[in-house]
Amino acid sequence: MKISFSSRLFGIVVLGMMGSAHAQLEVTSSGNDCGQIESLRKAGNLGEARNKAQACIEELNNELAAAAGNAFPSDVAGWKRGKVEQNQALGVNNVSTTYTKSNHTATVSLTGGGKGANNVGGLLSGIAKFGIKSSGKQIKVAGLPGSVQPDGSIMVTLDDGSFLGFTCPDFHTADEALAGLGDLVNAFPVGDINKHLK
Repeated sequence: MKISFSSRLFGIVVLGMMGSAHAQLEVTSSGNDCGQIESLRKAGNLGEARNKAQACIEELNNELAAAAGNAFPSDVAGWKRGKVEQNQALGVNNVSTTYTKSNHTATVSLTGGGKGANNVGGLLSGIAKFGIKSSGKQIKVAGLPGSVQPDGSIMVTLDDGSFLGFTCPDFHTADEALAGLGDLVNAFPVGDINKHLK
């Protein structure tokens, strides 16, 4: 079979295009190489070093949140845990799951942006701290400040600014929430999660 000149020319053009496209293609590792930050800084690439550092901090915060989620026990004071879910948006990490007991389903969530977060997560943590101190019944859980809101939601602020929330749609007042969720909150490893996130 004889190949025409135009077919050969087309093949050369395609190979040439692939060659130039390949020269622009750069394969990088899926994770952030945090070890490059200092060398970028020393080379004067401060913007790139800052971006790399921010990406590394975000990755570490995600890993911390996932590890804290692993600390959500499968059984707490007779409450049985469901699937643990983690998501992150706008610098806010959220780890949540449901616990069921006696036909009640409670949601437990850990929300925050990491220590010293200069983002929406940091803002939410500040709002949560203000809310805990200014409204609802004041409580302490593992020595940490918390409150039971008039709608029955329970919130505990951790040392890094994150907060643990406990809610159940069956309990509509602070007193109902304390009676219905008190055993879950009391037995939950709040202190261990707080130490892990410090």
